[in-house]
Amino acid sequence: MKATTFSTEKKKGGAYQLTTDAVTALQGVGTATTVSEVLDILSTVTKDQHVVAANQIGKASSVLN
Repeated sequence: MKATTFSTEKKKGGAYQLTTDAVTALQGVGTATTVSEVLDILSTVTKDQHVVAANQIGKASSVLN
């Protein structure tokens, strides 16, 4: 089972905007969908806000090397 970063607290990501991918995935949610599967979708949105890469942390980026 995957860990989730989902939180309804605004200071912990509850105010993040849904991505196009998340909206598409949520449109496929039905009665056979588990809560865990929905949390995985929402968790991906919060994780994407904190991506760390070269010169980037979340949505912040730097031109310095």
